[in-house]
Amino acid sequence: MQTEIYPNSILEFWPEIDEEDDIEEISPTLLRVLWVNQKVVVTIDIFDKTAQPEFNDREIIENEIIEGKIQFTEYVIPRMMLPDSKLNEKDTFIRDKVWGYLEEAVTGKHAFDILKKRLRGIIIDEISEKYKVSKTLVRINLRKYWQRGMRVNSLLPDFYKCGGKGIARDTPGEKVGKRNQDSILNPELVGIKITKEIKRDHFQKAIDRWYKKRDKRTLYEVYILMLKAYYKAGIDADEGIILMPEHERPTFRQFYYWHQKERNSKDEYQKRYGQRKVNLKYRAIEGTFDEKSFGPGSLYQIDATVGNVYLVNRKNRNWIIGRPIIYFVVDVFSRLIAGLYVGLEGPSWIGAALALDNAASDKVEYCKRFGIDITKEEWPSFGLPEHLTTDRGEYVGNNPSHLIKTLNVKLEHLPAYRPDWKPFVEKAFDVSNEHYVRWIPGGILERMHERGDQKPVMKDLLDIHQFETILIEYVRYHNKHYMASYRRNDAMIANDVVPTPISLWEWGRKNSLGSLHFASKDELRMNLLPSRKGRFTASGIKFNKSLFTCDTAENESWRFHARNGEKIDVEYSFDPRDTSRIFLRHEDGGFEECYKLDEQNEKSVSRKQQVRWEEELDIVAYEARMARRGRAQNEEDRINYIGKIEDVVKPSKASTKNSGNDQVQMKDGKEHRRVAKQQEREESSWGLEATENEKVQTSKVINFPTMEEKVSYVPAEDNTDLIRYALEEEE
Repeated sequence: MQTEIYPNSILEFWPEIDEEDDIEEISPTLLRVLWVNQKVVVTIDIFDKTAQPEFNDREIIENEIIEGKIQFTEYVIPRMMLPDSKLNEKDTFIRDKVWGYLEEAVTGKHAFDILKKRLRGIIIDEISEKYKVSKTLVRINLRKYWQRGMRVNSLLPDFYKCGGKGIARDTPGEKVGKRNQDSILNPELVGIKITKEIKRDHFQKAIDRWYKKRDKRTLYEVYILMLKAYYKAGIDADEGIILMPEHERPTFRQFYYWHQKERNSKDEYQKRYGQRKVNLKYRAIEGTFDEKSFGPGSLYQIDATVGNVYLVNRKNRNWIIGRPIIYFVVDVFSRLIAGLYVGLEGPSWIGAALALDNAASDKVEYCKRFGIDITKEEWPSFGLPEHLTTDRGEYVGNNPSHLIKTLNVKLEHLPAYRPDWKPFVEKAFDVSNEHYVRWIPGGILERMHERGDQKPVMKDLLDIHQFETILIEYVRYHNKHYMASYRRNDAMIANDVVPTPISLWEWGRKNSLGSLHFASKDELRMNLLPSRKGRFTASGIKFNKSLFTCDTAENESWRFHARNGEKIDVEYSFDPRDTSRIFLRHEDGGFEECYKLDEQNEKSVSRKQQVRWEEELDIVAYEARMARRGRAQNEEDRINYIGKIEDVVKPSKASTKNSGNDQVQMKDGKEHRRVAKQQEREESSWGLEATENEKVQTSKVINFPTMEEKVSYVPAEDNTDLIRYALEEEE
């Protein structure tokens, strides 16, 4: 506790309080020490406008300080600390003028004498006579000098207190302010005075009625509407509305001045732009996310966006499948992109869950699927975070409610339309667009196109697998890039940590910061992969037009039991990124990987290209669309076929009618059949026939000498035709 008394010290003294006194109305007395020696302490009340220096016994003052009746405090007047460069010339001129006649009295041989009441008057008289200044003015400036700290700036004038700044005044009489040009020639055209009634009934109503609306009219348009509503002199049949004379209505300058003076900006922005846009663009900045994140994994941010690029299907590259949905998971502490997912479904729980699964999984194995070899240090993120920040889209509902119970991940739902509360993941989207859109075919460079702009070139488009490969390369670049805007704390600076996401992550893990926790692959699959319920049939589990089975099903002959009427209900999970495998969920919570039925044979080689679940859905939808078109064509062809049959039947009916016999007789049917067959043979028999123009010519035959032939075998006569004829007769 301070006990030493120095000049310019402030002593706080509380008067004795009686029981009848109101404690709230009692305030302490502040005394400034003007002079101190071994015996006396000279003080002055700094708030009393008539105060004079008082002499006090030093021993008494010190005892009261020890007893706690008097305490030391501080009282600073900021204006007294301003340099001359911050003061106007008039203030400094008056200050220097007063200091010119007080300096000798307060700093010279009279410095202590002027504190004494008996000598003070004599010194003031001398100053008044010498400098021709009134005694009252000298006393006022002396008191100001002592009360404000005994420095030259204590003599600054208090002009800043004059005028009632910010206080509205209703001046009586005519219009105040600068006069217009017309009033110089004719005083009657000076204009109207803006009264309280005009402000309340005209100005304020016009602002509430037309300005504070979502159509965002300008202030001048509101002014015109106000004149039309409240300053209308009449209506002419030809010219329409006639306004009052100019000097009888407010000018736009008056309206503008009142609006700037009385406006409530926050209320105006909310009503003109809506609370959502105000929160996003115009709200006050209340802090940073760095305060909530103390290490890797303490806080992740996740969000989805539509990629600015068009993709094609891998099975048929002539099929455009639209723009992909991109998910990023960003660690707030290090700005590391911990996980990503690329899909075709709109923002949904499936996509968000797979992005979180990717953030918690091994990245070396993940990148190998895309032909990229990395080390664990290049993408070190693993495990699940303590907190996950997301909006109210993907993580609202029953699906994510178990994350806290099973995976110990606490969700923080943000309000809708507040991307500013997820700045790091939003920034990752913006930067990634800048990096890949301009370099790949099918990229959308601008959200809105002007007339005449070229549309994206739909040539040599990428498929979703190739696009995800590009995003992986972007993540590798992002995680090692230098962040000049990152604010390192004292510990990071002391350890010379380079502000790159990977370095910050490794430094945080090395110092045991954050709260990452490990989750096995089965735990992630069980809680994050989408699930379906189905039935195990005689052919296995049908998923995406493929049949799956597992070792348990084969060992226990599930397909045999299903073939013989037993109902086997199953639940399975699948990874939309790879539909070549599904995972059977057993009743005890275990997982078993299922394989395709055609892969049972070790010699079989799958010729089917592995595609993603969304691509399979696209193929199924395409096949269904082609089937509908095929059925429609079949119906048309069948109608034409029936018509042709009728065309053939009509002559037969006519011939039967002409023969006079409506009923065909079955008598002598075999004989008629034999005759018809013989006729058919004659008509369809093959032979060499000469054309009409062909002439038979005889040639001279020359006989060559031959050796005597030896006959060794004579084939039997072929009676096949006779046998066939006999069989036909029996029929």
